[in-house]
Parts: sequence; C-alpha cells; structure tokens
Amino acid sequence: MLIYHPAFDAYHCVFRLLYATNILNELEVAKLRILDFYLAFPSEVMSIKLPRDQVYIRKSAQQLQNIYHGPVNGKQAFRDMEHIQNAVIRSLGASSLLDQSALNEGMVLRTNKGLPTEFISAFKSFSVKEDLVIKFILEKLVNLPLNGLDGLKDRTGLMEYRYDNV
Repeated sequence: MLIYHPAFDAYHCVFRLLYATNILNELEVAKLRILDFYLAFPSEVMSIKLPRDQVYIRKSAQQLQNIYHGPVNGKQAFRDMEHIQNAVIRSLGASSLLDQSALNEGMVLRTNKGLPTEFISAFKSFSVKEDLVIKFILEKLVNLPLNGLDGLKDRTGLMEYRYDNV
C-alpha cells in the first residue's frame, strides 16, 4: 500500500524551506533541517524538551490533527527526510534562491531573488492552518542554540549533540 506524506515530497520540501527562509533569512543548515521536520510534523513539537516558559505550546501541538499518517518514529523519519532536504537545499542554492557560498560554510542565507506571487499567497494559507505552532517553530524554536547541552539538537533528540564544538 502506498501512503503519501508531504514530509517525503521534494516539492513540498521546497515549499517548506522557502517558507522558512523567507521569514528567517539566515541560519545553520542543520537548524533548518530540524525546523523543516517540525513544519512537516507540527504535532511532534509535543516531544521536544522545552524551556519552562515555552511549554504552553504543547497543548496547541497536541490538538493538531494530522490528515496524513504521523511518524511512527520521529528520529527515523528525520533521517529519512535528510536526502530530500539536502537535495532541495542544493537545488535552491543552484537556482540562486539561497546563497551558494553560505551553503559551502554550512549556513543558509536567502538571496534577494524574488518568488512568484503564487508562493506568497500559498505561504499565507499555510501559516493560517496551524498558525500558533508554526509561529512558535519559526520564532521561538529557532532562537534556541543549535549545539551543546540544551541546544536544539539535544532538546529535540533528532541529531547528536555530545560531540559538538561549543
């Protein structure tokens, strides 16, 4: 049986990454990959070890109904998404939507190249759907440091953090 999920759809990944970089402009590739995972699976925000002042979001994330099948194992889904995410990031760099020299340094930097108006209107409808959780992901979660103890890698459990150069 074939099951579709937008997390594993390269075109939807393009949409999610452009949505995130349109708001954030500059961040680490690893952080963008983690944020993309939570944009694809917003209800998984419940499983993050959040700082005390941010636990309020769990209730909103828990109420989200996923019209697609959620991940059986979040870590495995994140690993499965890696090849698609990396290919999309390279493609966006090749199309000059992301700065290629920044990508070579492990950073994502959105260029000034404009997006079609269809994307902008689709961004608006995407953010309305799960507004509170998406806003949390792109405003609060992004502000956590990526590396080290209590960093985004540690709090999400999606990437190894113990050997980070802090």
